[in-house]
Amino acid sequence: MEQKQRPPAKSAGRPRLTREQWLARRRRRRIRIIRNWILFLSACAVLVGLMTGVILWALPKISGMLGDRQEFIAPSYDLSGYVFDADDPYLVLVNNNLPQTDAETPVLEVADSTTGQQLEQEAAQAWKAMASAAQKVGIQLTLVEGYQTPERQQEAFDARKQIYLDQGMTEEKADSRAAAIVPRPGCNESGTGLAADILSSDYTTLDTGFADTDAFRWLSAYGADYGFILRWPEDCQAVTGMVYQPWHWRYVGVENARAIAASGLSLEEFVAVHQLS
Repeated sequence: MEQKQRPPAKSAGRPRLTREQWLARRRRRRIRIIRNWILFLSACAVLVGLMTGVILWALPKISGMLGDRQEFIAPSYDLSGYVFDADDPYLVLVNNNLPQTDAETPVLEVADSTTGQQLEQEAAQAWKAMASAAQKVGIQLTLVEGYQTPERQQEAFDARKQIYLDQGMTEEKADSRAAAIVPRPGCNESGTGLAADILSSDYTTLDTGFADTDAFRWLSAYGADYGFILRWPEDCQAVTGMVYQPWHWRYVGVENARAIAASGLSLEEFVAVHQLS
């Protein structure tokens, strides 16, 4: 016959609990245990969710950086025959301190049939050759933006400036911060048709993460062979006045591009050095 549980015997110095008091204390203890387990399991679920989210976000980037990372070796250029031409139209400097003086629309050609983006005619031909060469090693380059009309330049600058105004910056500070990312209208070399914002099919965000892709490594190694240079290098921000943008490239012609790549200088520095020599 099953025996009923009895309350514990009276302890010295403590009043004896009634059966109801003992059962109530027991229930409270069980409730505390159940509550603590629920809190513990809920915390574990939240932690697992956060870790899963971080892993899902980081996995493609880590895979791109480490999993199938390709390395490309840049050619060694013989520049003994290079001659700098200060009047070369492909070396024209356009920046926030040097507005575009030629207001005429360049002769344009669709460079990327997928995006419909245009470049100056010679630059467009060079882009097509470069994209084709990259595709042969499994890299699908995308011309995100090429030639910009004055209206498009204004739109891009105003949109960037508005971000900083919305953050509470003064008009002056917002204007200055925006100009370091998107050149002011009329000072944007995209109006020449020689600037190209380049990404790849497996990386479609305009941010510095593009620098960790095979596409960027390929461009850094071989872009000069097609006349393209990284326009705003990371170690030249004080000179260019622009933040580092690994997706922003500039067509300057093959010989110029090879000379600039070999020098390790920004376009501003390269032109200044040769004009003074």
